[in-house]
Amino acid sequence: MSKPIKMPIRKPETSADLPATPVLPTRKKPQTCNAPTRGKPRRKIDAAVIAQMAKAVAKMLTESEAARLCGIEPRHWFEWKSRAGRSDRFSALLEQVRANRINHLIERVEKSADGIDTKFPDFRAAVQLLKYADMKRFGDSPVVAINPTPMIQISIIHEQLKKVIGFDPPAKALPPAPKQISPEHED
Repeated sequence: MSKPIKMPIRKPETSADLPATPVLPTRKKPQTCNAPTRGKPRRKIDAAVIAQMAKAVAKMLTESEAARLCGIEPRHWFEWKSRAGRSDRFSALLEQVRANRINHLIERVEKSADGIDTKFPDFRAAVQLLKYADMKRFGDSPVVAINPTPMIQISIIHEQLKKVIGFDPPAKALPPAPKQISPEHED
């Protein structure tokens, strides 16, 4: 006879017998808020930023406006400037930049007055330079120093004026007022 075929018996699988399957990470849902996930990168304050700040402030911008224009926060600029005597050095640099700017503008006015780099010379530029050089001689109106004498108004009550002057005549007694007789009491 033939041999009976034995069927292998399967044991029930337990969690220990299961092969280790990797757990896939689940993706988080995107947040709906507009807050950035990390801070904005800051611009480093270096020599180029300092020069750019000085030029902007020399053009009549405030330091806060200039800082925003340069791409840095104003509070970072003021914190940086307050350390290690940088405020004095920045003031000196700012004064130098302003002087160079004024000198450049005056040179442009002089070139315009002389007709250099322009089609027609402009005499008004030369007149304006004369006004700046000597306002007393070439200004629109003569400079006159007037020192007006101040006017003092004295407002004193009549009684107080009498006391100040010393004029206080003795008061005269007025005669008594006549009695009015009513028609009912006529006797």
